[in-house]
Amino acid sequence: MVAEAQYNENSERIGIVTNINVSFEFNIMRFQRYSLCFAVLVILLACVSACTTTPNIITTPTVTATTTVPVTPPVTQATSALQAAKSAGLETTIDIHYNDYYCIALHTVLGVDYLYPDQKYTIRVTSPGTVNVNLLLLKVDDYDKIQTVRPEWDAIKKTWVYNGIAPLIQLNDITIPQEKTITIKNQGKYYLCADDRKESGVNDNIFRVPVKITRL
Repeated sequence: MVAEAQYNENSERIGIVTNINVSFEFNIMRFQRYSLCFAVLVILLACVSACTTTPNIITTPTVTATTTVPVTPPVTQATSALQAAKSAGLETTIDIHYNDYYCIALHTVLGVDYLYPDQKYTIRVTSPGTVNVNLLLLKVDDYDKIQTVRPEWDAIKKTWVYNGIAPLIQLNDITIPQEKTITIKNQGKYYLCADDRKESGVNDNIFRVPVKITRL
């Protein structure tokens, strides 16, 4: 009985060892098979990547010939004003209140910063209607004085005078068109003033004094 029991125990141990060996060998074979499949997959992916890689393409820049077209400078406002003054004359108006005066910058009307020596202009003025204004062409220093210097009637000379001011042009009591030509002697800024500070009473009317400037 004892011998038989030992025999059975040894048989069980041999069976267990045999099963362990078979399982180990099976796992080794399965690992080898998986490794082989993984290696094949890696090789296939490498081949596909090599086939789909886009080759570098070197492009040669295209040189386009350009033609330079001369650009004509635009006509500025100053150029247009001077051209108008040289041809048919430049027309503008001086708007004044009743019994008041107003000045415009002649150089600004002509579109320039200054008037220059030897430039010659004809200035023509027309009556605004119901009032008889004076028209003055002033240098900049006299322009600064005109606000406080009013016209005074000289009974001996029978004319209007402006004490302390020396107008380059003075046209008095304009009832009909009058004009005068002047040659600029000094570079500077010049002003055209229409003066109606000779009236009496109060009036809210505004009068437009037409002026035409022609450069000769």
